[in-house]
Amino acid sequence: MRFALMALVASLFPIVANVQTVNPPNRSDAAPKIELKLIPEKVAIRQGETLKVRVEIWNVGTDDVIIAQNIGATFGNSELRLFLETDSMREGQPGMVVDSIPESNPDFEKTFVTNWLTLNRAHFYGTYVYMDPIDFPHLRRPGHYRVRAEYYSRGISSTSGWNGGYLKQEDVDKLPFTALKGTINSNVVRIQVGPRKKTSEK
Repeated sequence: MRFALMALVASLFPIVANVQTVNPPNRSDAAPKIELKLIPEKVAIRQGETLKVRVEIWNVGTDDVIIAQNIGATFGNSELRLFLETDSMREGQPGMVVDSIPESNPDFEKTFVTNWLTLNRAHFYGTYVYMDPIDFPHLRRPGHYRVRAEYYSRGISSTSGWNGGYLKQEDVDKLPFTALKGTINSNVVRIQVGPRKKTSEK
C-alpha cells in the first residue's frame, strides 16, 4: 500500500517534496511534529488584487505521519483557515480550505489512497491558496497587513461524517504511522497593499 501511495502522490495537483524510500518505523503514540509555512507570491500588491499564498505542511519530526491529501477541496476532516490582520483588526476567511469526505462504506484501501498520504520526515506537502478581496475586503484598502493561518485535523477515525469515516476501527488501528490530529499555527507574513494603479501608468 505504501508504494501505491507514493505513485499517487507523484501525480497529485498540490506540490509534494520528493519522497525517500525507507523502511516504515514502528507506529509511535507521540504527537507528530508538524510546521505550517506560508509564503506569499508577492509581499506587495495593489488594492483590489488577489493575494496568492503558498502553503506548506512540513514534517519536522523523526517519524513519518499520515495527513489529509486534499488541502484545497471542500467539506471534511481538516480545515485551513486564513487570517488577514492589522494591530486593530482581525479577519478570518468565511470559506475555509478543507479536505473532502469519502462516500459511505468505501473500501478501506481505496479510501486511504484517495483521501490520505504518508508524509515522510524532513519532507513537505503543499499547494497554493488565494485570498480574494471579496472574502478579505481589507485587500481593497492600502495599508500594511499580517497574514497567518491555522490548520486543524481531526485525524483518521471510524466515526462517520468525516474524511476516513465509515471505516472499521480495527483497520484504522493497523495503520503503520500516526495520523496528524490537532491544530497547527503558521508563521506570520507581512504584506503591503498599495494604491490602485493609475490608468496613465504603464
